[in-house]
Amino acid sequence: MEYLAAIITAIGTIITTVLSIYMKSTQKSRDKVTDLKIEAFKNEQEVIYKRRNDSSSIVFGELWNILYLLKADRVYIVQPHPLGNECMLSVYYEVKRKGVEGMRDKIHSLKMAEVARFSADMSKNLFMYISNIDEQVDDRYAKALLSSCGCHAAIIKRLNDNKYDWVGSIFVEFTSDNIPLESEARPILHDAAMNIQYLLPEYK
Repeated sequence: MEYLAAIITAIGTIITTVLSIYMKSTQKSRDKVTDLKIEAFKNEQEVIYKRRNDSSSIVFGELWNILYLLKADRVYIVQPHPLGNECMLSVYYEVKRKGVEGMRDKIHSLKMAEVARFSADMSKNLFMYISNIDEQVDDRYAKALLSSCGCHAAIIKRLNDNKYDWVGSIFVEFTSDNIPLESEARPILHDAAMNIQYLLPEYK
Protein backbone atom coordinates (compact mmCIF):
# COMPACT_ATOMS: atom_id res chain seq x y z
CA MET A 1 0.00 0.00 0.00
CA GLU A 2 2.87 2.35 0.78
CA TYR A 3 3.98 2.26 -2.90
CA LEU A 4 0.44 2.54 -4.35
CA ALA A 5 0.35 6.33 -4.26
CA ALA A 6 3.75 6.55 -5.93
CA ILE A 7 2.71 4.01 -8.58
CA ILE A 8 -0.55 5.90 -9.30
CA THR A 9 1.38 9.17 -9.53
CA ALA A 10 3.93 7.59 -11.89
CA ILE A 11 1.18 6.15 -14.10
CA GLY A 12 -0.58 9.53 -14.15
CA THR A 13 2.67 11.23 -15.14
CA ILE A 14 3.22 8.71 -17.94
CA ILE A 15 -0.35 9.12 -19.21
CA THR A 16 -0.06 12.92 -19.09
CA THR A 17 3.24 12.82 -20.95
CA VAL A 18 1.89 10.46 -23.62
CA LEU A 19 -1.24 12.59 -24.06
CA SER A 20 0.87 15.74 -24.30
CA ILE A 21 3.10 14.17 -26.97
CA TYR A 22 0.01 12.93 -28.84
CA MET A 23 -1.70 16.32 -28.69
CA LYS A 24 1.43 18.11 -29.93
CA SER A 25 1.83 15.60 -32.75
CA THR A 26 -1.85 15.95 -33.73
CA GLN A 27 -1.65 19.75 -33.62
CA LYS A 28 1.47 19.73 -35.81
CA SER A 29 -0.34 17.52 -38.33
CA ARG A 30 -3.34 19.85 -38.31
CA ASP A 31 -1.10 22.89 -38.71
CA LYS A 32 0.69 21.23 -41.62
CA VAL A 33 -2.62 20.39 -43.35
CA THR A 34 -3.83 23.96 -42.77
CA ASP A 35 -0.59 25.39 -44.18
CA LEU A 36 -0.92 23.17 -47.26
CA LYS A 37 -4.53 24.28 -47.78
CA ILE A 38 -3.56 27.94 -47.45
CA GLU A 39 -0.68 27.49 -49.89
CA ALA A 40 -2.92 25.67 -52.38
CA PHE A 41 -5.53 28.46 -52.11
CA LYS A 42 -2.88 31.16 -52.65
CA ASN A 43 -1.54 29.33 -55.71
CA GLU A 44 -5.05 28.93 -57.09
CA GLN A 45 -5.79 32.63 -56.59
CA GLU A 46 -2.52 33.61 -58.29
CA VAL A 47 -3.42 31.46 -61.31
CA ILE A 48 -6.91 33.02 -61.47
CA TYR A 49 -5.46 36.54 -61.08
CA LYS A 50 -2.88 35.94 -63.83
CA ARG A 51 -5.49 34.43 -66.15
CA ARG A 52 -7.81 37.38 -65.52
CA ASN A 53 -5.01 39.87 -66.24
CA ASP A 54 -4.06 38.04 -69.44
CA SER A 55 -7.71 37.98 -70.53
CA SER A 56 -8.14 41.67 -69.74
CA SER A 57 -5.11 42.54 -71.86
CA ILE A 58 -6.62 40.70 -74.82
CA VAL A 59 -10.01 42.39 -74.34
CA PHE A 60 -8.47 45.88 -74.20
CA GLY A 61 -6.36 45.07 -77.26
CA GLU A 62 -9.46 44.10 -79.23
CA LEU A 63 -11.28 47.29 -78.22
CA TRP A 64 -8.33 49.47 -79.32
CA ASN A 65 -8.30 47.60 -82.64
CA ILE A 66 -12.02 48.31 -83.16
CA LEU A 67 -11.51 51.98 -82.28
CA TYR A 68 -8.75 52.23 -84.89
CA LEU A 69 -10.34 50.18 -87.69
CA LEU A 70 -13.79 51.78 -87.49
CA LYS A 71 -12.48 55.29 -86.68
CA ALA A 72 -14.78 55.37 -83.66
CA ASP A 73 -14.71 57.86 -80.79
CA ARG A 74 -15.45 55.45 -77.96
CA VAL A 75 -15.59 51.64 -77.63
CA TYR A 76 -16.66 49.80 -74.49
CA ILE A 77 -18.38 46.66 -73.25
CA VAL A 78 -21.63 46.74 -71.29
CA GLN A 79 -21.81 43.65 -69.06
CA PRO A 80 -24.96 42.32 -67.37
CA HIS A 81 -24.44 40.98 -63.85
CA PRO A 82 -24.62 38.84 -61.85
CA LEU A 83 -24.56 36.25 -64.63
CA GLY A 84 -27.44 33.81 -64.38
CA ASN A 85 -29.59 36.35 -62.53
CA GLU A 86 -28.91 39.55 -64.48
CA CYS A 87 -30.40 42.68 -62.96
CA MET A 88 -27.69 45.32 -63.45
CA LEU A 89 -25.42 46.71 -66.16
CA SER A 90 -21.86 47.96 -65.77
CA VAL A 91 -18.88 49.03 -67.87
CA TYR A 92 -15.33 48.04 -66.96
CA TYR A 93 -13.61 47.73 -70.36
CA GLU A 94 -13.49 51.01 -72.27
CA VAL A 95 -11.19 52.80 -74.71
CA LYS A 96 -11.73 56.23 -76.23
CA ARG A 97 -10.14 59.01 -78.19
CA LYS A 98 -8.51 61.88 -76.32
CA GLY A 99 -11.04 64.48 -75.21
CA VAL A 100 -14.04 62.11 -75.47
CA GLU A 101 -16.07 61.63 -72.30
CA GLY A 102 -16.08 58.11 -70.86
CA MET A 103 -19.08 55.90 -70.11
CA ARG A 104 -17.52 53.80 -67.36
CA ASP A 105 -18.62 56.13 -64.57
CA LYS A 106 -22.05 56.63 -66.14
CA ILE A 107 -22.91 52.95 -66.44
CA HIS A 108 -22.05 51.40 -63.09
CA SER A 109 -24.51 48.99 -61.43
CA LEU A 110 -27.26 50.54 -63.56
CA LYS A 111 -30.52 48.71 -62.88
CA MET A 112 -31.71 46.96 -66.02
CA ALA A 113 -35.27 47.89 -65.09
CA GLU A 114 -34.38 51.54 -65.74
CA VAL A 115 -33.44 50.74 -69.35
CA ALA A 116 -35.75 47.74 -69.78
CA ARG A 117 -36.51 48.14 -73.49
CA PHE A 118 -32.91 48.80 -74.45
CA SER A 119 -31.67 45.90 -72.29
CA ALA A 120 -34.13 43.58 -74.03
CA ASP A 121 -32.89 44.77 -77.43
CA MET A 122 -29.26 44.18 -76.44
CA SER A 123 -29.94 40.68 -75.14
CA LYS A 124 -31.89 39.45 -78.18
CA ASN A 125 -30.16 41.19 -81.12
CA LEU A 126 -26.82 39.89 -82.35
CA PHE A 127 -26.08 43.15 -84.15
CA MET A 128 -27.57 46.64 -83.89
CA TYR A 129 -26.73 49.44 -86.32
CA ILE A 130 -27.97 52.80 -85.02
CA SER A 131 -27.08 55.65 -87.36
CA ASN A 132 -29.10 58.21 -85.36
CA ILE A 133 -29.59 57.84 -81.60
CA ASP A 134 -32.44 60.37 -81.38
CA GLU A 135 -34.49 58.72 -84.12
CA GLN A 136 -33.75 55.02 -83.60
CA VAL A 137 -33.56 54.52 -79.81
CA ASP A 138 -37.03 54.27 -78.26
CA ASP A 139 -35.92 53.78 -74.65
CA ARG A 140 -35.95 57.32 -73.21
CA TYR A 141 -33.46 56.70 -70.40
CA ALA A 142 -30.99 54.97 -72.72
CA LYS A 143 -31.36 57.73 -75.31
CA ALA A 144 -30.75 60.43 -72.70
CA LEU A 145 -27.74 58.57 -71.29
CA LEU A 146 -26.09 58.10 -74.68
CA SER A 147 -26.88 61.60 -75.93
CA SER A 148 -25.61 63.26 -72.76
CA CYS A 149 -22.16 61.78 -73.46
CA GLY A 150 -22.08 63.05 -77.03
CA CYS A 151 -23.08 59.83 -78.77
CA HIS A 152 -24.76 60.48 -82.12
CA ALA A 153 -24.54 56.99 -83.63
CA ALA A 154 -23.65 53.51 -82.35
CA ILE A 155 -22.98 49.99 -83.50
CA ILE A 156 -23.65 47.26 -80.94
CA LYS A 157 -22.50 43.63 -81.07
CA ARG A 158 -23.84 41.05 -78.61
CA LEU A 159 -21.44 38.69 -76.82
CA ASN A 160 -22.30 35.22 -75.56
CA ASP A 161 -20.36 32.18 -74.37
CA ASN A 162 -20.99 28.45 -74.00
CA LYS A 163 -22.72 28.88 -70.64
CA TYR A 164 -24.72 32.09 -70.90
CA ASP A 165 -26.72 33.40 -73.85
CA TRP A 166 -25.66 36.99 -73.20
CA VAL A 167 -22.50 38.03 -71.35
CA GLY A 168 -22.17 41.57 -72.69
CA SER A 169 -22.38 43.91 -75.66
CA ILE A 170 -19.64 45.78 -77.50
CA PHE A 171 -20.62 49.42 -78.01
CA VAL A 172 -18.89 51.31 -80.82
CA GLU A 173 -19.88 54.96 -80.62
CA PHE A 174 -19.49 58.02 -82.83
CA THR A 175 -19.94 61.64 -81.85
CA SER A 176 -20.69 62.70 -85.44
CA ASP A 177 -22.46 61.41 -88.56
CA ASN A 178 -19.20 59.84 -89.74
CA ILE A 179 -20.25 56.22 -89.12
CA PRO A 180 -18.87 53.36 -91.27
CA LEU A 181 -21.13 51.25 -93.44
CA GLU A 182 -22.84 48.31 -91.76
CA SER A 183 -21.18 45.93 -94.24
CA GLU A 184 -17.77 47.23 -93.12
CA ALA A 185 -18.50 47.05 -89.41
CA ARG A 186 -20.08 43.57 -89.26
CA PRO A 187 -16.98 41.44 -90.01
CA ILE A 188 -14.73 43.55 -87.77
CA LEU A 189 -17.09 43.23 -84.81
CA HIS A 190 -17.71 39.55 -85.52
CA ASP A 191 -13.98 38.81 -85.34
CA ALA A 192 -13.60 40.90 -82.17
CA ALA A 193 -16.56 39.14 -80.53
CA MET A 194 -15.08 35.72 -81.31
CA ASN A 195 -11.80 36.78 -79.69
CA ILE A 196 -13.47 38.30 -76.62
CA GLN A 197 -16.64 36.47 -75.63
CA TYR A 198 -15.13 33.17 -74.41
CA LEU A 199 -12.54 34.80 -72.17
CA LEU A 200 -14.36 37.95 -71.01
CA PRO A 201 -13.97 38.03 -67.20
CA GLU A 202 -17.29 38.22 -65.36
CA TYR A 203 -18.04 41.64 -63.92
CA LYS A 204 -17.87 41.56 -60.10
